[in-house]
Amino acid sequence: MTTGPGNAQPDRPDDERRAMEDVRNIRSFYIHALLYGVVIAGLAAVNLFAYPGYLWFLWAALGWGVGLIAHGLSAFKIVDLFGHEWEKRQVAKRLANSRRNRNGKS
Repeated sequence: MTTGPGNAQPDRPDDERRAMEDVRNIRSFYIHALLYGVVIAGLAAVNLFAYPGYLWFLWAALGWGVGLIAHGLSAFKIVDLFGHEWEKRQVAKRLANSRRNRNGKS
């Protein structure tokens, strides 16, 4: 948070930064989903043309699909394992370790 005499809305820059980060994460998910669709469609076309008896492209769709689902759950904050609170805890932990090491304690 930024505070000071000239700042009438101390939380706004932080809120705005988080909102922009959320929008970027959602956009990243949509790009990921688009690429998934294009690549899997291409693999399906190659598969059906070259080896129509065995649908191996489904394995790629399944594997990548799991990653895409995880990305969507994170982008839309349905499951946020490594969200803002986690980041704050990790930063605090590393700062404490750094201070401890600087003071000669282990």
